[in-house]
Amino acid sequence: MVFSIELSKSIKSCRIIRRRGDDMKSIIKLMVVFVCVVSLVACGRKDTTVSANKDGVLYEAGVGVSFYYPSDFKLSEGNPNDGVTRFTKENQILFYKVEENEYDNDTDQLSELYKGELEASGVSSLKVKMPALESGLKCYEYKGSYVKTGLKFIHLVYFDDKNTYVYGYEANRKDFRKNLKKMIVYLESFTKSSGL
Repeated sequence: MVFSIELSKSIKSCRIIRRRGDDMKSIIKLMVVFVCVVSLVACGRKDTTVSANKDGVLYEAGVGVSFYYPSDFKLSEGNPNDGVTRFTKENQILFYKVEENEYDNDTDQLSELYKGELEASGVSSLKVKMPALESGLKCYEYKGSYVKTGLKFIHLVYFDDKNTYVYGYEANRKDFRKNLKKMIVYLESFTKSSGL
């Protein structure tokens, strides 16, 4: 009788161990399947690394001012009286303009004035930061969206004693979200030799 009870306990222990072993095998199989799925998804992603000087076109906007724009964008000077240079591709636009400063303020105050002008023109979700450009130029980055048109934008703005330099990107929400990282590379290629 004692032998039969011991045998019964041994059989139950073996079943439990076997069940745990089967559970571990199932977990390992699930992990292998998960790794395979993640690998397949990762392999299907496109590489979005962009090099402005390799993938772009250098534009020299004036004495000491230059930047790159994507080679698949078309330069369209547009109206010569508005002073805006545009680079377009379907629903996207990169633009460059220089505005004469109307006020005798320092750059921090000019930044606040520019922010106020954007807000007055009907902009929402406006964010301002100072990116570190490779050129060492001290610029401001304004990011938001126009309420009336729904277009999203990012403007890279440099202020000096006489002028405000704006290099910006505008697009519909879908294109903006899709291309923002790439466009930031081009925006941050802006250099002004006398502004360091």
